[in-house]
Amino acid sequence: MHKIVNAIRASTFLKHNAIFFFGAVAAGALNYAFYPVLARLLSTSNFGEVQALCSLFAQVNIFLGVLGLLTVNIVANTKQSGERDRIIIELEKLALLIGALLVVATLIMGSSLKHFFHFTSAWPFVWLAAAVLVSVPLMFRNSFLRGRQAFGLTSILGVIAAGVDLLLAVVSVLLHLQTTGVMVALVVAQFLTFIYSSWLARRRGFSGRWHETLLKLPDMRVITPELGYATVVLVSSLTITGLYSIDTIVVKHWFDAHTAGLYAGIATVARIIFFVTASIAQVLLPSVRMNQSAKSNQQVLTKSLILLVSIGGGVLLLFMLLPKLVMETLMGQRFLPYASLLPRLSIVIFLISVINLFMLYHLALRRYAVVLIAVCGAVVTTALFAMHHHSLAAIINDLLCSCTLVAVLLGVWSITVRPVSVPMPDLDEA
Repeated sequence: MHKIVNAIRASTFLKHNAIFFFGAVAAGALNYAFYPVLARLLSTSNFGEVQALCSLFAQVNIFLGVLGLLTVNIVANTKQSGERDRIIIELEKLALLIGALLVVATLIMGSSLKHFFHFTSAWPFVWLAAAVLVSVPLMFRNSFLRGRQAFGLTSILGVIAAGVDLLLAVVSVLLHLQTTGVMVALVVAQFLTFIYSSWLARRRGFSGRWHETLLKLPDMRVITPELGYATVVLVSSLTITGLYSIDTIVVKHWFDAHTAGLYAGIATVARIIFFVTASIAQVLLPSVRMNQSAKSNQQVLTKSLILLVSIGGGVLLLFMLLPKLVMETLMGQRFLPYASLLPRLSIVIFLISVINLFMLYHLALRRYAVVLIAVCGAVVTTALFAMHHHSLAAIINDLLCSCTLVAVLLGVWSITVRPVSVPMPDLDEA
């Protein structure tokens, strides 16, 4: 044990992974406590609504999260702090504008969303849009800190956000506010965490002032050079987020509320594999730099893959061997009827975790060709869902086939691609 601790201390990469991993585990524990706790407090149909909303939050937020990944890449590869902060602020203006339009669109389409997803009220969708808007400035501060490799601070932010959200959600349910109250809790938690993140980012050298973004439209001349890369990140990120969260939305649409609620419990547990290994990919992103040698970057990828397989593989093995015990312990007895689906869905999530790692590696090096594999995965997944959705097992099999295809294509391309470093744009001319 002493040798392991010394090895971690001696390696900056392993130290960052250890810090971010334990922080992510703490935040992840609170995030996942959110679901078992609410599963016991809410009816099955209401829990299905909450899970569907959380999946929608992940889907919608990916459009804005792309700008967060872009921010990490800019911070990690740019030395001029003035130009760096200027680009980040202009990107934040664009994200806030998109978030505001989303709120307006949700207000207009609330009734349609309510009927499409079989909700009892349209208000949860309005509060969901508000949560996305509030999460924008938090995302940019968090991304700035990750780009500066302040993984301890980002871990603290994750714990605060998850803890406050859990506490307020429980209070709202006890006050009989049901699904709408859970969404309000998310909005408040995001805002409070943003306040703290702004202070932390300023201490780490971020000079941008968030309130100025509310007064002016984005300067497209500053951010246009980055939009091509942002588009590649968007498509790739949509593929990853879609693969691990689209199933609950599909099930919510095609199956009854009770079945959708039970499946949401299975999906919640299986996704532990993704979130427990996500910190590894997040550490990899700022550790891979375009001005480093190909050998150094490949070493970072290899170390990250070993860590992911070790940690994620261990959780996968547990879920495959003891699915009923895991489901009963984490979610309760009423989710046992579909516990047999957990091993297969866990394999899917493990594959998605590996795909995510390789995607972020190539995105960090600005290898735009990776978008072709992402598009292929999205098309195949959509086609399979359209043809086979008669049962929950069919939904999972669709995902397993598409994830296997994407993993194979990505693996073959990663081996054959020539390691060429792409220079960052000249930000002084932006």
